[in-house]
Amino acid sequence: MTKRSTESSERPSWDEWALGIADAVAPRGDCTRSRVGAVLLDRRRRVVMSGMNGTAPGESGCLAGACPRGRATYKEIPAGSDYGDCIAIHAEENLLINARREDLEGGTVYVTRAPCYRCLPRLKSAGVFRVVWRTATGWNQELLNNGGNRLDERGMGGTMAV
Repeated sequence: MTKRSTESSERPSWDEWALGIADAVAPRGDCTRSRVGAVLLDRRRRVVMSGMNGTAPGESGCLAGACPRGRATYKEIPAGSDYGDCIAIHAEENLLINARREDLEGGTVYVTRAPCYRCLPRLKSAGVFRVVWRTATGWNQELLNNGGNRLDERGMGGTMAV
């Protein structure tokens, strides 16, 4: 009897599989500019939490016209600019608020786009070991490599050990 392989060329990598779950979460986001999804896998690669961008439960959100940033054009407020006028909680923040500490420690967060400057330190402080995203960052390599963080371009955007 021949031993069957447990891996197949048709089977997605763990990163691609988890990014697909983040993609499925993203449409629930409440933003006119970008709907973002995030998913947390613990150390054993179990899906333990997800998050999407939007306001606190029960509050009017961006899709309802409540966000000043969401009402602005990209010419008025370019993509990637300061989020000071955004009323939403980012997908990564939503995930962090609801996840258990023991699941975060050593876990990997998958996001449909690169984490912003305010989410990266929060993920690190929460004990997340790695962050994976699909979109390119356009970030300065020196900024990413300070403090021992590493960016590894993998064709899907990036992977960072935080």
